[in-house]
Amino acid sequence: MTVHDTRTRREAPAAGPAPVRPPARGFSMRPAMLVLGLGVLILAVFVTVGIVTSQSPAPVRTSAAPSAIPGTSLRAVPAADALSSIESDGQPPTNIVNAVVVPVGSVPVSNQNNSGGSGQYDSQVTLRSDDSQGALLAFFAAAMKAQGWQVFDEGPAAHDPGAVEVLGKLAGTDGYYWEMGATVPPTTFPKGAPATGETDFTIRLLQMDDPE
Repeated sequence: MTVHDTRTRREAPAAGPAPVRPPARGFSMRPAMLVLGLGVLILAVFVTVGIVTSQSPAPVRTSAAPSAIPGTSLRAVPAADALSSIESDGQPPTNIVNAVVVPVGSVPVSNQNNSGGSGQYDSQVTLRSDDSQGALLAFFAAAMKAQGWQVFDEGPAAHDPGAVEVLGKLAGTDGYYWEMGATVPPTTFPKGAPATGETDFTIRLLQMDDPE
């Protein structure tokens, strides 16, 4: 009689699915391109701001004929004759002088040198007009912008109660920025003045070291 092996054979464990190898990760240019793109964008923004905020020298204006200025009923004439009393050694440069206008009929009254020997140009001229303080303020606010001045202040004058002013800056052909201030005190009604009164106003021109 044959003897059979009754021992139970152990079954081998069933084989599971083969492990999946992750795909090899190659070098990506995407992060570098993002950084480069951001840099180009920032550079473009700065260039655009520079173009918008910078100023080119004002063009030289030679016409002496009265002209209309949008935003004011007063007509303008070049102030070259009125400013001749404060011109010295080529200062202010011609393009700055020709960028200043005054209302028709304005008459020079006085002039003053404020530089005090500092070597930096700073002078002013006072003129008289039959127009009111309000009309002159509106005139200079409109005329200075039309002539290329970058107006940065308009309203009550500092340290001059009752007066109003318009301040602006402009690049000169001499390589400097120039500041112009038109200060207009209240209209007065002295004996012999027109019924509308008379108003003295001052134009001050200052050479600036820093365009800011």
